[in-house]
Amino acid sequence: MAISPDTVEEVNRVANVYDVISDYLNLKRQGSVYVALCPFHNEKTPSFVVSPTKNIFKCFGCGISGNAIKFVMEYEKISYFDAVVKLAQKYNIPIKYLDSEKEKLNKGLYLTTRIITEFYKENLKKSQVCKDYLKNRGILSRTIEEFELGYSPEDNSILQKYIQEKNVPLEDLEKIGLITKTDSLFKDKFSGRLIFPIKDVKGNIVAFGGRSLDNTRQPKYLNSPETVIYKKGNTLYGIYQSLEHLKEKQSVVIVEGYMDLISLYQIGIKNVVATLGTAFTKNQAKLLKKYVKEAVVMFDSDEAGKKAAIEAAKILLSEGITVRYAYYKEAKDPDELSKQGLSKVKQVIENSKDIIIFLLERLKSIQDSDIKTQLKSYQTIYDYITKILAYIEDPSLRNSYIEIVAKYTGRSFANVELDIEKVRILTKRERGSFNYNYTDDESTSIKPKLNMKEEIVLKYILENPDFLQKYDFYDIISVSENLGYYVQLINSGNTQVIQELSQILNQHNISATEETVLKILEDFRQEWIKKQKSLAISNLSERDFIDIFNEIKTLKRRR
Repeated sequence: MAISPDTVEEVNRVANVYDVISDYLNLKRQGSVYVALCPFHNEKTPSFVVSPTKNIFKCFGCGISGNAIKFVMEYEKISYFDAVVKLAQKYNIPIKYLDSEKEKLNKGLYLTTRIITEFYKENLKKSQVCKDYLKNRGILSRTIEEFELGYSPEDNSILQKYIQEKNVPLEDLEKIGLITKTDSLFKDKFSGRLIFPIKDVKGNIVAFGGRSLDNTRQPKYLNSPETVIYKKGNTLYGIYQSLEHLKEKQSVVIVEGYMDLISLYQIGIKNVVATLGTAFTKNQAKLLKKYVKEAVVMFDSDEAGKKAAIEAAKILLSEGITVRYAYYKEAKDPDELSKQGLSKVKQVIENSKDIIIFLLERLKSIQDSDIKTQLKSYQTIYDYITKILAYIEDPSLRNSYIEIVAKYTGRSFANVELDIEKVRILTKRERGSFNYNYTDDESTSIKPKLNMKEEIVLKYILENPDFLQKYDFYDIISVSENLGYYVQLINSGNTQVIQELSQILNQHNISATEETVLKILEDFRQEWIKKQKSLAISNLSERDFIDIFNEIKTLKRRR
């Protein structure tokens, strides 16, 4: 929906920048202008200037400038549309709209989802089975009302009669992904399920989630398909209800499921959103970035939940949102954890740690009893760390993490940086957005700095491609940094890499048997183990970890 140019012009004419900004900041007069500490960056000396006569503001520290609409957009973290509406309401200016065909369609579908939501709500009141289910799950009536929970009856004739009375076209039910249709008959996809209306940030109902009341009925959860008004990766369950709490705290708790969110919200954790049962997306991170600086990832406590948390951390950090991981063992998910009370959940959230620090602590906890298991566990966790850091675009933030990883693992800053760059290269290749270019330039052509043993292993692998399938790939790449780098490139299947390496290595008269190569790799492994055991950093105290975590938080505040 577009706002009429006449309305925008009237808002620009009436909304004086001093009058608007003085609602947010303590402005002090200096001659013909007013000054304040800039709200958009940290400073000790005021460089934020407001000129009532010119009707503009400008910060001479960070460079941001504009009129009243621009200030409200930036300060409130809202769209141009919403800023104009907010100012129009402040000055009692009538708002005129220009509806496009798409907007008219969407408004009609939003009306349909609202009508269907009311149908589901009424049927929840009539369903003793559904009410008993919610009571057994500990969901209170005020929570049911706030989240507008409903129930879809098994008997589809009830819905058929209802939409006839409300004059809802079947085509609209198909457009919102609610029904399956055969001839003149249709069936509600959510029949027999508890209903969770899904809202966007403006409160429009864009989709539904349904939970079976019988655990034998599969799938347990069913979600609306993508439609013209609903893209799964563009919204988050609970974002509308939690929005003001997100803005207030500048922090969000991210969970996976509907009941996880509702249970936490009900006991008082209200800055919470859920991922709608799908993998966390870039667009969801961009949505949260408008309101928060920090995310606490509180997924299920099983291995799948931990891996999903790492994937979410990569995306959140890529958008500049600090990520803390909420680790707990007392329950299988946040819904179950909430049954232990608000103080317990708060304790878990308060004890959550920066995700990189958490993973580094896991390295510290690896036992020495089984060397092979230790090696694999160490490599797995270290891979998680480099994969997360590879997604961080901000160089200063990434470098601060590299320093911490280097300090903890005993690797040099340059080697950790190289490990991360390897991941970035391979990730880009997997996405099909990276082409490894080779030229005669010394900075881009392959100049492998390999010792004789590494050259022997590398040439044997090139001549015997099945070797990488026959033996543990990660065991090979972990024992030597230079060797590991080129083995990963070979394993990626880049023919240019293989061709150039072959040419370089064929210049030397090198030959070896499989037995010799395995002996060399075992020597490398023993050297690696000795190095890990000798790391003085493994004795880092808990105090050191707290200091490191605070350093990262300070860095984020400065940005």
